[in-house]
Formats: sequence, structure tokens, C-alpha cells
Amino acid sequence: MRSLRLILFTILALWCGAAAAQSNRVDTEYASSIIVPERTALSPGETQWFAFSQQLAPNWHVYWKNPGDSGLPLDLRWTLPDGVTAGEILYPTPERIPVGPLANFGHHGEPVFLIPITVDASVKPGQSLSLSVDATWLICEEICVPEEGAFSLLMLVEPNPSEHPDGARLVRNALEAAPVAFDGRGTFEVADNALTVRLESPAAFGDDVFFFPDQEGLIEPAAAQKISRDGDVVSIVMAPGFAYEPAALSEITGVLATTDGKSPQGVFVTFEKSAAGGGATSAGATAAAGGNVIFLLAAAFFGGVLLNIMPCVFPIIFVKAASLMKSAQADRQAIRRHGLLYTIGIVAMFALLGGALLLLRAGGEQLGWGFHLQSPFIVALSAYVLFLVGLNLAGVFEIGESLQNVGGGFAEKSGDAGAFFTGVLAVVVAAPCIGPFLSAPVGAAVFLPPVWGMLIFIVMALGLAAPYLLLSFSPGLGRLLPKPGAWMATLKQLLSFPVFAAAAYFLWVLAQQAGAPGLAAGLMGAVALAFAAWLFQRGKNEGSLALAARAGAALALVAAIAPVASLGNASEELASAGGKHGAFETLVFDETMIDAYRAEGRPVFVDFTAAWCVTCQFNKLTIFSKPSLARAFADNDVAFMVADWTRRDEKITKALEAFGANGVPLYVYYPPEGDPKVLPLPLTERSVRDTVGG
Repeated sequence: MRSLRLILFTILALWCGAAAAQSNRVDTEYASSIIVPERTALSPGETQWFAFSQQLAPNWHVYWKNPGDSGLPLDLRWTLPDGVTAGEILYPTPERIPVGPLANFGHHGEPVFLIPITVDASVKPGQSLSLSVDATWLICEEICVPEEGAFSLLMLVEPNPSEHPDGARLVRNALEAAPVAFDGRGTFEVADNALTVRLESPAAFGDDVFFFPDQEGLIEPAAAQKISRDGDVVSIVMAPGFAYEPAALSEITGVLATTDGKSPQGVFVTFEKSAAGGGATSAGATAAAGGNVIFLLAAAFFGGVLLNIMPCVFPIIFVKAASLMKSAQADRQAIRRHGLLYTIGIVAMFALLGGALLLLRAGGEQLGWGFHLQSPFIVALSAYVLFLVGLNLAGVFEIGESLQNVGGGFAEKSGDAGAFFTGVLAVVVAAPCIGPFLSAPVGAAVFLPPVWGMLIFIVMALGLAAPYLLLSFSPGLGRLLPKPGAWMATLKQLLSFPVFAAAAYFLWVLAQQAGAPGLAAGLMGAVALAFAAWLFQRGKNEGSLALAARAGAALALVAAIAPVASLGNASEELASAGGKHGAFETLVFDETMIDAYRAEGRPVFVDFTAAWCVTCQFNKLTIFSKPSLARAFADNDVAFMVADWTRRDEKITKALEAFGANGVPLYVYYPPEGDPKVLPLPLTERSVRDTVGG
């Protein structure tokens, strides 16, 4: 990777022709560079710093020795006389530079790079030595430009040289701002899905820190780093990069720097492998997986299969079952084709959502599975799509008849598009459900390399599609299913009601996110949709009235979508208010308060939930609605906190990641002392009682 970059860099540099005259100062298009010694002469047997100082154009940056996702570091090729050697570059403390979905490590402004030059004791005083260096660097803003310069200095050899007025100042200031050695002990632990480093944090550092490893590709530069603190020990959990090889790691070096802009100086840190030998870094389901990708893939598949029995997917399963019964006796080839297209629709939608999640997280966004449902607009659209499906099943409007008039060839395949988009719809309604077995694979997908993360989402999709796909290819299917007949029309209309129920659920979620105004917009939009569907059906007739009906249907559709397109999130009162949660009086999730309660000897139980999570709401209406369980919490003085993830909340996202989870539900018990405990899923009243001592 580095060799390829250097080759490309050399080609670009030659093409740009950015060479400069021989001197100790070079002015290029976007940088002014100078190299200055710390002292006026070289001294036998001693080492002094040479400062390579640059003044960069505003908003342009050059690169640290590990450039991050892209870029090239400063390259210095020295030509030195016998007895004189140059050491490695001492870089300034790096900064993290987001570039779209990627991130670079580099420097803005006026970076100063220090190079140690050592003179052998055998070099005789009185000589005049010529030192030259060819420097190349890549400088970027919205575009990247390779630049270079040739520098030369003529230095005398003297026993006791004086300070160079400019060089000494540059070196002094650079050393004051450069990273300093950290004398504390650091350790690291490895897992397939995460790299964790721990150390006793320097007193000057808070929690706004970022670890820049020396090794390129060790971590994902654009991924967020999870910072947690236990007393004086700070832990940093990082997503692995393309060159991450856990078995080959024996030592990790790099710079720990603040990201708050207050303390630019970083510290050099060396991490040694923990005596524990590594392992999974979370206490949740990912730990159970033990970093085993095969386990995660198996869990993803069976979790996808179990999504078929989750309440949120029921309406779509009913629709597909009706379609299967209707065509089972007629065309076996069409059934198989529809099964494949249904599967392709599911895989495509899972790949779209999973890919978007991984891409946004690579850009530093704090998101998890179901992130799209944190948008009121997406929730409203989901409700509308289900409402239209229900209206179609109820017979308010028909789509197939109009398609049949397009042409005989297309008419024979008019059900193909329906099969594909039914698969897409199945994923839309399945997103609120994180069923059994899915917490571990979904949580691990965002920390594993992107290829493995996408594979987990695709395997999950195959699990969701597997039952219907197997039925589609079953030779004995026709003998098992009832004969089609007039009763199918009644069944189709009956199936509209569970679909309407699913649409109503999404409207309820919309009310939790955007309050009464959002619910009003959603209900009025549903009325406009019903009117559009009615006009669409009327528009199938011939004549000018039909044309007016079709135009009216289009306008009604716009009228339905426009009010919800501009919906914002809920007010602060909606977002942060505590209150009742089933039979419990609750507190709003606050990590500071958790620490305070535990310091007082009081345990804390946290319910990570969301209004759009069907499993969460089921547990709320069953397990957490029981007064006897609430009394058990009160008897044991357990504080009950709710981390409501209905709306986007980066603090809750980070808290979920700390336990290896990337979606809800998640239930965590914090004892007064010791490590938190993640309760197993599916949740039971007995497991809750056993945990809290009730």
C-alpha cells in the first residue's frame, strides 16, 4: 500500500514539475518551506536538530507519518558527507481531519518537523560540509497537489557553535508543542472486532482524546473511538483497519492527543499486550461470540430466520402466504422466480441499509441499526407505504390491471416487481425488530472490517428470506396448500387489517418523535393518501374525467408527503422527560448519575429502548408492567433508567457500543461494585428478578 502511494506520488510530482532552486528556502504554490539548523555550525560527536518549517496556505494540510485513510507523509532524502547521519523525523502532534466519509491525520497552519543530525567524533573541526536534502510532500484541501523542493546548506565544523537565531527559536517552539514521552504503563487487548488500549491517563487529559497509532492501517481513521474511564485508567476501543492482524501484534506505539483544541501537545505511548491475552472487549453479546466470525454469521442467519415470527414482520408474511396459496397450483416456474426476486429484494435492502450504516459510521457518525427510523420523515414514509399496501389489499385500488395493458410480455411478469418490492418492504418493517441472536452480529458488524460487516448483513437477509425461498422450491407445495378460489378475495381483504395495524404503529412512533404536530401531519397525510388511491382507481377509466382523476391523485400524493418532509425531532421536553415506564417510575439515562448512584452503594438498571422497537415495547407492556417486579426494584433500592433511542442520541449510541451492541433492546444492570451485567435476550421476568435480587 505504501509503495503504491509512493509510486503514484513520484509520477504526480514529475508531472507537476514542482522542483525549486537549490537553497534553504523554497516557495511553492501552496506552501513556503525552510530548513534551518539549531546552531550556526556542526560540532563533532554531537547531535543537533534541524527544523523543516512550513507555512501552509489557509485550509490546506500536509500529512503525519501515518496519513490515515489517504495521503502521503513528508519524505526527506538526504545527501550527507561521511561522518554525518540524519535520524527519523520528529512530527508535530497530529490532528484528525475529516474528509467526507474518510479521515486523514495531518497538520494545518505552520507545522515544524524536526530532524536530528549527528556528527561523528572523528570529523575534524575547521571543515566546511555541504548538506542537501530533496523534500517531497503532498498538500491537500479539496484537491491534492504534490510539491517538492531541493534544499542545501553549507555548514562549518566547530567545537562550540552558537545558537542560530531563527533555528534555535523554531526548534524550541517545536519541542514545546511536540508530543512528549509518557512514563506510565499502557496495555492493549485484541479481538476480531475491536482493539482496546488502556493506560493511566495523564492528568492534563480529559475524555476528549484520540489515539493516533504509528502503524498505518491498524485502525479505521474515520471511526469513532469509544472512551471510558475507571478512576485514573482510561480505555479506548477502536475499530480495526485493513492492516489489523491481532495474532501479530506484540506492541503498539503512537500519540495520544486531545481533540478539544485546548491542549495541542500529545504524548508518545507504548502499549504492551495485556497479560489477559486479549479477547472480546465488550461485556455483552459480542463477548459471548468471542470474536468468532463463524459464530456471528450463524447467529445472523438464525436471527434473520426468527425475524419471520416477530410481530413487525407478520403483516408481510401474511401477504406472501396469500400470494403463495394463490399461485401454488398454477405456475411452479413463476413461484420459484418470485421466491428468488423476494430474496433479492430483501438482500438488496439489507445491503443498502447496512452499507449506509457502515459508510456513515466510517465518516464519524454515531449511528446504530435502525438509524433510519430515528428520522421522523422516514417513519412517516414507512407508515404511508404500509397504509397504501393495506388499501391495495382492501380493494380500494388495484395496480396489476393497469400494468397488464402495457404489453403482453410484461403482463406475464407483472408479479415480478411485486415480489421484489415485497422483499424490500419486509426489511422496512423488520428494522424495528432486533430479535434473538441478532444483538451480537449487528453489534460486531460495525467494528469488523467492512467486508465482514456487509457479509453479516447479507447473511441476516438470507435468513429472513430462507423460509419463503424454501417453500417456493418445494415440489410438494401444491399438495400442502388449499385450492385457490373465491375465498382468496376475502382473505386478501382480511389481511389488510394487520397491515393497517403496522401503519398505525409507525404513526404512533411518529408521535413519540415529533409530538402532536407530527402526528397531525401524519394523519392528514394518510387521509390525502387514501384520497390519492381512490382517484388513482377512478383514473383507470377513459375520458377527460379519468385524466383529471390521475392528475388529482398526483397532487394528493404531494399533499400527503409535503407536511412530513419538513418534520423535525421532538421538543426537548419530549426528548428528555422521565416518567412512567410500564409499572416503573423512571429516570432519564445519564452516565454521570449512574456513577453517582453506584458511589452511594445504589445499583442501577438501564433499559435501552426505542418507540420504534417492537421487542422493546412488548417487554414494556408485559415484563415491566408488573407491579410486583416494580416492588422488587424498590425493595432492593434499584434505580430504573430509560435510555430512549427513538431519536438520535450520540451518548446512547456510545453506551450501546461499550457493550458490543448496535441496536436495541439492551438491558444492563450496574451493581454498586464490579462490572455491569448485560441480561440475556429474549428477556424474561425471572432473569430480571434474579439479577436485581427480587
